[in-house]
Amino acid sequence: MNNVIFYFTGTGNSLKITKDIAAKSKLPDCSIVSIAKTISVAKSFKPDGIVGFVFPVYYCGIPQIVRLFLEQIDLSAASYVFVIATYGSIGGNGGCIHQAKDILSKKNVRLNLAFYVKTVDNFILWTWDVPSINNQNKSHKMVDNITGKIANCIINKEEHFDWSFVEYIGPIIFGNKRFIKNVNNSDKYFHVGSKCNLCGICIKVCPTKNIIINGSKPEWKNNQCQLCTACLHMCPKEAIEFGKATRNKKRYKNPFIKLEELFNDN
Repeated sequence: MNNVIFYFTGTGNSLKITKDIAAKSKLPDCSIVSIAKTISVAKSFKPDGIVGFVFPVYYCGIPQIVRLFLEQIDLSAASYVFVIATYGSIGGNGGCIHQAKDILSKKNVRLNLAFYVKTVDNFILWTWDVPSINNQNKSHKMVDNITGKIANCIINKEEHFDWSFVEYIGPIIFGNKRFIKNVNNSDKYFHVGSKCNLCGICIKVCPTKNIIINGSKPEWKNNQCQLCTACLHMCPKEAIEFGKATRNKKRYKNPFIKLEELFNDN
């Protein structure tokens, strides 16, 4: 394995950016690899070219599954390492760069480039809703521009680190350590309504195989959730809710990514 970009995504934003960077940078023999599908064999990877990681910001930090992947993968032969962290809300673009640096420095690996990229906000578990289609389209255009810039930096192996005013204080404000500690059982608030037709899509998109069919409805195992909300957003009947927080709110999938590309069921 030479050049490779690893990604983690819930609704497709990070995957779209991964595909765009791979295409625009024109890296030879560049592989695109799902972290969710390969976390169990992370230790077997030893890429020796340009290596990237694309993932969303969760509570001003790196998602737990990505953190575990970074800790396990062998990057001793990598020639250039970059990180792209996607975020949706203003003030949510912090924590990930210094966390990635810390994880990699413990492995004697240098992080060469890191960007925060604002995308369509899909985290509807708090007070806000999915943006309007018009605002979504504006976000997609902005993403397209920034991925071109990122690709040029990668081609030239430039050193760059985005600045964020909440890089260090953000994880404290958003309770990132508490989130990481409790995220695996945060699925206790998911529930299914009467519109569920047992299509099984929630099971297919779950990155940790945390959902099963129990009798006549899906059930969350309550032991390895990442709170990516893929199950909630991808349900074609909008039958899945998270407590009362998501009632009457819109759902979202990146329009440039096919549903099947989000399946993690192998």
